[in-house]
Amino acid sequence: MAAVSSSTFYLYFESVAEAGLAVVEEVQQATPELMALLATEWTADNVMAKAKAFVQAYMAVWDTHHALLRIRNFVADEGDKRFHDVRRRAVEPIHLALQEKIEALQADLPPDQRLDPPSTASVVLAMLERTAALVRLPSAHKATRPRQIETTAFLLASALMGGMPRDVKNARKSPAKPAGQQRPARRRARQAEDGTTGA
Repeated sequence: MAAVSSSTFYLYFESVAEAGLAVVEEVQQATPELMALLATEWTADNVMAKAKAFVQAYMAVWDTHHALLRIRNFVADEGDKRFHDVRRRAVEPIHLALQEKIEALQADLPPDQRLDPPSTASVVLAMLERTAALVRLPSAHKATRPRQIETTAFLLASALMGGMPRDVKNARKSPAKPAGQQRPARRRARQAEDGTTGA
């Protein structure tokens, strides 16, 4: 582009913004990998793992096109309808697929406890966009990219489920030992510290 004269440039584009628009229109956010993942079955038992894989794939798209996506979103947020429309079209397939997941995963909830699928999908995508931009920046609070991805996946899974994912609940439960097994274990630990035996 540096070798193109201004007169030649304006033969093809009326403005720099129009040239930028043409470039960002080529960025594909609904990649085959993301859409294939969204096409698989998400259940209450695997939603956290699926959400984490989705977030990682989403972040990978941003890693590849971060400069263009940040410019697109900034101009769209400033009110340029052309960039807003490009942004909407780029994520529309993801938005619709997320709505389907929300409806399916919350189907067993009472109607008054279900989240509105279009609204929830919109909020989720806003969270993903902002997080994708932030994870590339140094953290003043020692936040790490893997932990940020894990947290984003948890929030995504929770939004899709309308509550804490079952696989997270199960992972956080520490199986309690029967009372009869706990006491001998503690006794053996004390005996080891004292240098005594139970005999």
